[in-house]
Amino acid sequence: MDLKNHLQKYFGFSSFRPGQEEAIQSVLSGKDTLAILPTGAGKSLIYQLPASLETNKLTLVISPLIALMKDQAESLHARGISAEFCNSTQDEVEQMKIISQAVRGELRVLLISPERAMSLSFLRVFAQMHLAYLVIDEAHCVSQWGHDFRPEYRQIHTLREKHPKGDFPILALTATATEKVRTDVQAALGMASPKVVLSTFYRPNLKFTVEYPSTERDKADRLLELLSPWKENRKIPGRAIVYCATRKKTDEAYELLKDFGFSVGKYHAGRTDGIRERTQNAYTTGKVPILVATNAFGMGMDQPDVRLVVHYQVPSSLEAYYQEAGRAGRDNAPAECILFYKNADVATQAFMISKESNFKGGDTLLKFIKDYANQLICRQVQLCAYFGETIQPCGICDICMQSDLSPERDKFLKNEEVKARKKEEKRTYDFDETEEEAILEFLRQFPATFGKNLIAKTLAGKKTKDILRYRLERNPHHGKLNRIPEEAIVAKLEDWTERKKVFVSGNKYPKLYLPQSGPVKRTSGRLSVDGTVPAIKPKKAPTENSQILRDLMNYRDKKSRQLKWKKFMVFQNPVLKRIAERKPRSLAELEATKGVGPAKVERFGNDILEILSKWP
Repeated sequence: MDLKNHLQKYFGFSSFRPGQEEAIQSVLSGKDTLAILPTGAGKSLIYQLPASLETNKLTLVISPLIALMKDQAESLHARGISAEFCNSTQDEVEQMKIISQAVRGELRVLLISPERAMSLSFLRVFAQMHLAYLVIDEAHCVSQWGHDFRPEYRQIHTLREKHPKGDFPILALTATATEKVRTDVQAALGMASPKVVLSTFYRPNLKFTVEYPSTERDKADRLLELLSPWKENRKIPGRAIVYCATRKKTDEAYELLKDFGFSVGKYHAGRTDGIRERTQNAYTTGKVPILVATNAFGMGMDQPDVRLVVHYQVPSSLEAYYQEAGRAGRDNAPAECILFYKNADVATQAFMISKESNFKGGDTLLKFIKDYANQLICRQVQLCAYFGETIQPCGICDICMQSDLSPERDKFLKNEEVKARKKEEKRTYDFDETEEEAILEFLRQFPATFGKNLIAKTLAGKKTKDILRYRLERNPHHGKLNRIPEEAIVAKLEDWTERKKVFVSGNKYPKLYLPQSGPVKRTSGRLSVDGTVPAIKPKKAPTENSQILRDLMNYRDKKSRQLKWKKFMVFQNPVLKRIAERKPRSLAELEATKGVGPAKVERFGNDILEILSKWP
């Protein structure tokens, strides 16, 4: 078949973009396909064109982009391709009506959220659908090593298993995937020897720059300067996005720009669905040309004329940065991507990542961001190398154009060098026997009670919150080594740990103990005034059910905070106890548990099964 002719007739394009035709040919041949094309490279065409060629089969597209499903369905309708979407923005009756259309073969494309696709009500009729292709959009969400992992995506592989004719190919689409993520996606989706289509990650029209503001005031002043063209001439062509890591900083940046007379909107997960939709529409139509947002905004957005993307705070990974910065210049016209790099923002990201149980390898991911900011290597060379591609220097980034380097860069790097040298100097100290014995005495008194940093702070005589919390400032050991740098005590403990002179108990919160004392259980309360640990009664070992219940309650509490619901509105304690006792292994078994029901299964079911899967 002449695909280019069909491309012109149905989609109005005279030629394919790099990677599109190769991926489409693979899909049409019935082969599992993983297509990694950069942001703005036209990934949706890879499933839309094959779907337009099918007359009586359905293309099922699983996508997390609820806000965009309606636009995508309408776009297909405009091309004469029958399509609908199905997600939580519709009531149950409307969803069932659309699903019935899909079963009857009246649709060529059905866009559906992963939560709805894995719901019991959908799975009951899924086997009756005549499927041509199963498409997973934003496939990096499948990988636990990806920058936007979604637990419910890990269940998608069961769809092919549940269908009586599971011979349809799987098409996985994403804009960003390292080799590790690509491997994980293929395994998690059960893809059979897939064709991997990998396009270039090089964006020749984008100018990447890193700036190093030393204070929050400097950041604010520079942001105002960068956005000044949008204030001086409101008819400036194009838009701008300012990305922040936290909702609080998003609100602050929004208020700053608003106070200085900019036409600006803000977008983050703390706002209601209605407000976010209105904000997105105002930005899309150009009524509001500047948007301040967290990473809740952007995935799947296709505004061609974004001329500037500023990362006001450091993003969580280089992968996330590439995806977010890559929303600039989709029309192939010149655009700028500027990252404000500040150590305090790196610390903020490290803290946020540590709270996300879904995000593995956070320290490593942030290391790539640090290297990107601090190395004198072309920005695009670094970005492409991260994704396994080798390119020549771009010639337009701040590194390539040495005159464009931030004037604060040298000062920042010199300060970093001085801090690193001073830290290393503090770590090198020649302990005598008396000083070493002071550390050993502390470990004998508190076996497996504290980590290396708190031990060092106590011996060095610090009075931090943790010291005061455990009343260690009253302990005889407090300040016993106050002439020795805290870093040197930490280094000594690390050395002893490596030499097995000191052992470590626990992974998440490692605590130190001497071999002869052994790890012991301690209460979480305060210490007595003399620093001794209060005697505790031996506790009955926790049962498996109680540990499962603890995990379920932690999940329930987290969801209640996210949704701003009362805890009992998510799950009541008796219901969680029944789940912990029964340990259901499927959505059907979970729904059969008294007090659960189909609505809770649809919203929380996959997360619950993910928790239970950790227990045999």
